[in-house]
Amino acid sequence: MSKEAVIIGAGLGGLLCGRILSREGWKVTVLEQWAQPGGSLQTFVRGGVRFDTGFHSVGGLAPGEPLEQLFRPLGLMDLPWYRVGEDEFIRCSLPFLRLSALTEDEIEHVAGPYRQSVWRLRGGGKTLVDALLEGIDVQLRKKVIEIKDHVVRCNDGSEFAGDVVVSDIHPKATFDMLTDHVRPAYIKRLQKMENGPGVFTVNIKLNPGTIPIEYHSIFIDGEIMIHFGEEEAGGYARSMDILTFGHPGDDRNAFAETLIQKASERIQGLPDAVERFWTSTPATWERFTGTPGGSAYGIVKKGAGDYLSPITPLDWLFLTGQNIGLHGILGTTVAAVNTCNIILKR
Repeated sequence: MSKEAVIIGAGLGGLLCGRILSREGWKVTVLEQWAQPGGSLQTFVRGGVRFDTGFHSVGGLAPGEPLEQLFRPLGLMDLPWYRVGEDEFIRCSLPFLRLSALTEDEIEHVAGPYRQSVWRLRGGGKTLVDALLEGIDVQLRKKVIEIKDHVVRCNDGSEFAGDVVVSDIHPKATFDMLTDHVRPAYIKRLQKMENGPGVFTVNIKLNPGTIPIEYHSIFIDGEIMIHFGEEEAGGYARSMDILTFGHPGDDRNAFAETLIQKASERIQGLPDAVERFWTSTPATWERFTGTPGGSAYGIVKKGAGDYLSPITPLDWLFLTGQNIGLHGILGTTVAAVNTCNIILKR
């Protein structure tokens, strides 16, 4: 009889764990509170234009490079990846991503793959999500409200039991729902862990034929990051995203216009090229992901004590996702592989 795993959260970490375990013969059920799987890989449409929630580019997908070595065994290298030129991530990302406190090895883990090669994916994050969904039972609109002794209960009264439960949501949110006894020292450690800041995002629909597309990220003063989205005929961008840390205050539209004006220092033609824009705040992200404060990158890693193991005090409950490792596609993939390796060895 095959073993069963219940996974909380259909973000990248949860879907990767589902794919790995299902390929090893496990019966996998992934529970997602929203109507669409993918977490920060989701795409959405505003004004007839597609935007990516959090996925823009990856590094290290050429043969033999770090992410390629993880993606190829999972059957993810057949997706429509395409290579682009050198990314500003290499030179400018560390101040924006607040990585200066990490060790040189950790910084190399995040930025190093981008020094090797930079890639984008046609169709954005949804293309990757659709590939990961194959062969996995994903239950949508299943908001978990309680975890108790191998059983996960949702707000609609449904229950799911497994030999193991894997949580891809924030560890604090996970243990807030747990009713089993856990030693107080472990909970106290979780409560003391610091989360990084949340992100304010401006999603912009551009007037047709106004701004030539750039395939790499743009960083301004270590405070603003810019990504271009869909491409239209003639090599022009149809959309772009501007991201910065912090809260907009009472007038989010005024804050967005300030960011657009700042971005015009690097992108000729803004703000006149803006047809329309939408915004999201750290509070938006907190509602969407359940991460305290809407933190974009989860638990801050300043030293060895800030890293959580996939193993918890309960032998059937495991953690995965960027909060137990480094963030980003590579960091989350490594975390998922580590979580599954532990489960499979047991």
